Amino acid sequence: MTSIEEELAFLVGSLHGPERMHATRWAPAGEAHGRVRGEPGVDGLVLVQHQVQERAGEPVFRAVNVFMADPAGRVLLYPFDSVGQPPEAPAVGSWRGADLVFERSTPRGSARTTYTPTADGYTWSKQFRPPDGEWQPMIDGRLTRDPGR
Repeated sequence: MTSIEEELAFLVGSLHGPERMHATRWAPAGEAHGRVRGEPGVDGLVLVQHQVQERAGEPVFRAVNVFMADPAGRVLLYPFDSVGQPPEAPAVGSWRGADLVFERSTPRGSARTTYTPTADGYTWSKQFRPPDGEWQPMIDGRLTRDPGR
């Protein structure tokens, strides 16, 4: 196993679980269900995560997240999603205790995504801060590993 696979082993496999959306300019508040599949790629140099969010049983959001380590020892996250904005720069992640926290800023604002490994998967949350605004929650989720995967 390569270091990125070891470091992010909690993201590998098929996971699913409840997600709580907070009201934002992109989506109303409400309950959702997340499905994620993570697997190593490019000879183990990256971890590729396929993500689908459903509301009322219908997909409403899709993403492909590409994680990789850089020579400085940080974890980089390149997100591609169904909203369609290209990642202008990767989100830069670092471990803060038990949390892997990614931050990224663009002219549209800043985002902070936190992953916390659990015994059977992980919890995650995302916050957004518009330019000259305050941090606001976007989503909280708890994903558990599918049996046998």
